[in-house]
Amino acid sequence: MANSRQIRFLKALTFFNASNKGLILPFLPLFLSFRGFSSIEIGTILGIAPMVSIIAQPFFGYISDKYKTIKGLLILLYFAVISVSVSIFFSTSFVVVFSSFVLFHFVMSPSGPLLDSMAIKSLGVKRRGEYGKIRLWASIGFAITALVSGPVLDIIGIDRIYIVFWILILSLIFLTLFLKDNNHSADPVTINGVKEVLTNKNFMVFLFLCLLVIIPHRMNDTMLVLHLDNLGATTFMVGAAWALAAFSEVPVFYYLSQRIMQFHHLFVLGIVALFFTIRWFLYGFIESAEWIVFFQISQGLTFGLFWLVALQTAVKYVPNHLRSTGQALLMSTCFGLGGAVGGTTGGAIFDHFGSQTMYQVMAIMTFIAMIAIFITYNVNKSAERWLKT
Repeated sequence: MANSRQIRFLKALTFFNASNKGLILPFLPLFLSFRGFSSIEIGTILGIAPMVSIIAQPFFGYISDKYKTIKGLLILLYFAVISVSVSIFFSTSFVVVFSSFVLFHFVMSPSGPLLDSMAIKSLGVKRRGEYGKIRLWASIGFAITALVSGPVLDIIGIDRIYIVFWILILSLIFLTLFLKDNNHSADPVTINGVKEVLTNKNFMVFLFLCLLVIIPHRMNDTMLVLHLDNLGATTFMVGAAWALAAFSEVPVFYYLSQRIMQFHHLFVLGIVALFFTIRWFLYGFIESAEWIVFFQISQGLTFGLFWLVALQTAVKYVPNHLRSTGQALLMSTCFGLGGAVGGTTGGAIFDHFGSQTMYQVMAIMTFIAMIAIFITYNVNKSAERWLKT
């Protein structure tokens, strides 16, 4: 009964934690544009700043593993988020907003992997395959917030986006109070243990291949809103585009979370790269905002499938007592380094060559990633056959 209660609160927290992203990702670029920032400045703010998560997520993952707590750390981080967000919403200085967003990401980005870690620990080994049924609430929360926020911001004004954001963060603090820190391994966490994770060759290769796939996706995250704006999309259409993408992830997380690991993780990652290539190719030639919004439904078979295989593979590679650290490394690679490279590269291509060229370059990048993944897959399969003989 107690564990069922814990799972219910984790679903609610996952919902609201993703809700703030459903507000920030679609509408912060519009807010910054409204405040007079250029597209390359916006790309730099949203792209370079997440570099800090490369440090923040493993750091707080290590702190969580070291001191055997997630609940207390989450509450501290959420209060810090409110504090550092003030400058983002009320300053018109690029330097101030950029610096504030760096701090913002430092305290906000660890919440995702920490919640994922608590979810997997709460489920236990036998129920680990049900992770997707918790993670799907992130997609629902993101989708509903992205869809509802457009009309709400039309009414109160994009300049008052902070009101909606702070309500969401206060909801997270309230819900976190009901969590219980449990299912922590008794094994001590040391720096040498972390080094063991970092020197795991197969894990590092897998993270690199994930990075190749995710960089174009992060370019889309940063520049999709501006691309739709160039095509004449309304605020409602912008919200609808993000909502449709998030909703498309729900059936993938629900039905495939227990089935996906029946296949070799590199084979699935290669298929995901193929789906991404087709998606970005279409975006690079479509000139209708309505059709771009419609094709956001492909998010489920691209990012949804990607995240299922990435997270569950990462869990297999790291010891149980370093799970928060391992998941944080995955997050910092995909959303920290991937976000930084994707945001700045996407902003530069967008400014100099236009958004359609940007998507065509993204298609080429994921095609190259697909080739690299399948080559690695074949090498690994050959090595496995050799060891058996």
